[in-house]
Amino acid sequence: MRVIVAKKAGFCMGVRKAMDNALDAANKDGSEDGTVYTEGPLIHNPQVLEKLEKQGIRALNENTNLSKSTVVIRAHGITPKRRQELEASGAEISDATCPRVKRVQSIIEENAKEGYSTIIVGDEGHAEVTGLLGYTNDKGYVVSSPDEVSKLPDMDKICIVAQTTQDMNTFALIAEKLKQRYKNHKVFDTICSSTSRRQEEVISLSEEVDAMIVVGGRGSANTNRLVQISEKKGVPAFLVETEHELDLKKLAEYGVIGVTAGASTPNWLLERVVEKVRNYKGERIKKMQSFTDKAITIMIGSFMYIGFGAASFSYASSVLLGTIPRIKFCAIATLFLFSMYVLNYFANKEAAALSEPSRAKLYEKYQGVFIVLGIVAAILSTILAFTINIDVFFCIFFSSLFGIAYRVSIVPKKFTGIVKYRSLAQIPGSKEMFISIAWAVSTGLITFLGSPEASLSSLPVVLAFTFSMVFTRTVLLDVRDVQGDRIIGKETIPIAIGKNNTKAMLIVMLTLLSILLVISPMIGWTSGFSYYLLPCVAYACGYLYLYHKRLIPTGFACEIITDFSFILAGIMVAIWHFFII
Repeated sequence: MRVIVAKKAGFCMGVRKAMDNALDAANKDGSEDGTVYTEGPLIHNPQVLEKLEKQGIRALNENTNLSKSTVVIRAHGITPKRRQELEASGAEISDATCPRVKRVQSIIEENAKEGYSTIIVGDEGHAEVTGLLGYTNDKGYVVSSPDEVSKLPDMDKICIVAQTTQDMNTFALIAEKLKQRYKNHKVFDTICSSTSRRQEEVISLSEEVDAMIVVGGRGSANTNRLVQISEKKGVPAFLVETEHELDLKKLAEYGVIGVTAGASTPNWLLERVVEKVRNYKGERIKKMQSFTDKAITIMIGSFMYIGFGAASFSYASSVLLGTIPRIKFCAIATLFLFSMYVLNYFANKEAAALSEPSRAKLYEKYQGVFIVLGIVAAILSTILAFTINIDVFFCIFFSSLFGIAYRVSIVPKKFTGIVKYRSLAQIPGSKEMFISIAWAVSTGLITFLGSPEASLSSLPVVLAFTFSMVFTRTVLLDVRDVQGDRIIGKETIPIAIGKNNTKAMLIVMLTLLSILLVISPMIGWTSGFSYYLLPCVAYACGYLYLYHKRLIPTGFACEIITDFSFILAGIMVAIWHFFII
């Protein structure tokens, strides 16, 4: 059983905007009771709504006092009359109406002023359609099938629009029938481009797969539309809200499975479904996960793989510093970073449960073992550091304390009105910065402090190389996990400055790093080995590009690809030694 995941699956722009507006309002100071209300369910996904309720975001009801509250208008939009009612209530309005929906509202409003009746091709009673009808000057009609055209009254002139999540073929058929009946007409194709591409991809996938899994809320119109499109193409479709609803025995009957998701489905739900289907492939073939699958889960999930990467970086740092590599330095870096990743995982389990379901299962099963291993690794790294010299000892000792205290609430709760952030982890972008600094310290600085012969002029290059490579990797994984992080309230760099600005920042950073690696041997800061690290930078640029094109899978596969840049540094040392000798 092979699994093909649609590239256009998951949150659309309008849903992301609505989520951001609601979460921004919830994090804003000064609300009376800390609750943000939405005009109807923010999105048609019960799992996400459950997460939002924990953040104090709820759908309002008739008895809600809005005088000192914030009301978020969801992506579907509302009628002008309802907007006036909300404004009159004294509530602060946060308009998250999708720009595509606003366009349809404007088209209807302008043509209604010119005397046109409006025909909306969509679902009667859907929130978006209800909102659109409010702009028709009471001359609006909803049609959901070609057969309903004959039931419409006679009209002098009509304006034809579509619900933004409408099926393209259905809209075309109805519009053609309307044009035949009403000679004086205007037709506006208002189907969202994201919806169109999503539907086109399902049509295309239908030619390659034997069955389709659609992940999304049962109350979502666009999600149900994907199911209908697949079934019209003769491909069985299974609508599930979570991975627990999968009928794996039924799916086992099909050779190739396609997976897509509605516009209100977050990536973490989609990934959980994909992971469960892919894991079942091993159960079907061998009735148990293969040895390779188990090895990958343990190696990546336990952070052992990233530990090997730390040893590789430490080895490369020694060569770049002009000193002889030592096993102790590699061991300290591996043990220290392993302990920090493991212990900080347990302090941030909620986020990991969303974005890293495989790791969450592994750590839940062996929680006691990993806690002990994390503590032992921290102690061993400190002991090894002490055997080198006091400078290295204090460097690792204080770095360990800092890493453990990273998520501890230092500022008392009563001072939150004065100091916004109670812990270092709450500072936007702190995670990416501190992880990168921890790598630079453990793989570069301690090597310099423990090697009297190390070149001082090479140290800035070593620190810049390590920091930039780790920062790029960490930020990219935050881009991958941005939806889950946003929902639970984490403030990562992609959340703070946006995905596009984040990508631009990483490209600039890697470009500057490349220039530094080229120039540093010319001015005598480093040896020619600096040139051998350029493939590592090129590799990082490569996986950034592939991720942008959605050609890199999610989950552990993504980490295997990104973290190989660390292993590559060690490989380049071996190549350097081969050519020098």
